[in-house]
Amino acid sequence: MYKFQIGIICLFIQFTLSAQFYEIDYGQTKNQIEILNLNCLHERGFTGKGVTIAHLDDGFDGFDEMDVFRYSREKGLLKASFDFVHNGKLEMKGNGSHGTNTLSVVNGFIPGEYVGTAFDANIVLAHTEDNRTETHQEELNWKKAVDWCVEKKVDIIASSLQYNTFDKGEGDYSYKDMNGRTTIITKAADYAASKGILVVAIQGNFGSQKWHYVTAPGDADSVLTVGAMNTSGIKAGFSSFGPTSDGRIKPDVMAVGEATIIVDPNGKIRPGNGTSFAGPAIAGLAACLKQAHPERNNMELITAIRQSASKYENPDKVKGYGYGTPDACRADEILSDLDYAIVNWGKRIERETFAYKMSKNKLYIYPKFSRKDIKKVELCNVLEQTVCAQKGKKKKMRLKRLKSGNYVLKIHLKNGKRLVENVVVK
Repeated sequence: MYKFQIGIICLFIQFTLSAQFYEIDYGQTKNQIEILNLNCLHERGFTGKGVTIAHLDDGFDGFDEMDVFRYSREKGLLKASFDFVHNGKLEMKGNGSHGTNTLSVVNGFIPGEYVGTAFDANIVLAHTEDNRTETHQEELNWKKAVDWCVEKKVDIIASSLQYNTFDKGEGDYSYKDMNGRTTIITKAADYAASKGILVVAIQGNFGSQKWHYVTAPGDADSVLTVGAMNTSGIKAGFSSFGPTSDGRIKPDVMAVGEATIIVDPNGKIRPGNGTSFAGPAIAGLAACLKQAHPERNNMELITAIRQSASKYENPDKVKGYGYGTPDACRADEILSDLDYAIVNWGKRIERETFAYKMSKNKLYIYPKFSRKDIKKVELCNVLEQTVCAQKGKKKKMRLKRLKSGNYVLKIHLKNGKRLVENVVVK
C-alpha cells in the first residue's frame, strides 16, 4: 500500500517538474515568440535540443561572460568556433557585437527576463564578416565557413549578413545579380543546401532605400529567406522587397525584426531593428522542428514552414511579405503528416477531404466529394514551381518522368479553395 502511494507521489512530482520546465516565462521576448506560435512548440517539449546551428557573422563579443548565455555555457552547447577573418582562434572580444545580438535571439536564456527561440540548440560560431571593411573577401570567408560547417555536420546555418555594394574598387552587385546564381555567397549558400544544411538568410534592410530589393544570399533558391515585421505582423519599412530579379518570391517568411528584443555584450536587454534579428528567430523555429522530426531534411522543413505561414494560400511577391508569418505548431503538424505518409508509402493515405496513394509511376487521388468539383490537380517541386498539371476529372497522375524526391500536391477546387499535401516520389 505504502509502496503504491510513494510511486504515485513520485510520478506526480516527475510530471509536475516536467510541466513546469515547459511553462516558460519568456519575459521581454514573449511577443516575438508568441507571434510565431513557438511557445506552442516549446510546450510540446521541442526547444532545439540536439540540433546544431552555425552562426556566420561578425564577432560574438561577450559570449564567454554574459549572463544570457550562462545556460549555454553550463550545458556545453558551444561545439566549435573559428575566426575566418583572422584565420585562427575566435576570441570573444574585439570582433564586434552584431553576432552577439543575433545569437541572443536564438540561445538567450534567463527565464522571466529573456528567452530565445531555441535555447537548447547546439552552437557553432564562425567569424566571417570583417566590420572594418566591405569586400568580396568576406563572401569568400563565408564560403570557407560553409565547408567547415559541412565538416562539423551542422544542421542549420543562420547568417544575418547582406551583400550588394562594396568598398571602392571592389565592384558592386546590381539587382540583376540577385537571380540566385551569380554572387559568391549565394552560390555558397545553395551549395550548403545541397549538402543538407538548412540555410536561413535575411531579406536585407533596403526597403526604404534606392536598392529596394532582396540582397545576397537571400536570393538563393534553396535557402529560407526572412523579412522583418513588428509584433503586430506589419512589415517593417526598412525590410527589403521582393521579388528576386528572376521573379521568385522572396522573402519566404517573416519574423519580428522591428523592435526585436536583443542583448548586447554588456548584458543590456534592448529593442533592435533589422532583418538581422528576424532571421535567427526563424533559424530557432527550424531547430525546434528538426528536433521534433529528425528524419526530415532541410527542404522538407522549409516547405513545412512556408506552408504553415499566414499568406501561403495567396503569397505576396512584391510587397515584401512572401508567404507571411509562419505558425510553428502548424508546421509541426504538416511534418507529422509527412512522417506518416513516408512510413506508409505505397498505401492509401487518408486525409479529411481526400485520400491518395503513391506508386512508382503514378499518383492516385480519391476525393471525398464529387470529382466534378476539382478544377485542376498540380504537382510542384519544393521551390513551388509547377512540374506537371492536369484536369481534375482524371483519377491518376503519371509520374514516370519525374525525379525521385519531395513534391507538393495541390488540388484546386472550382470554389477557389485549394487542398495541399506533401508527397514523395520514388
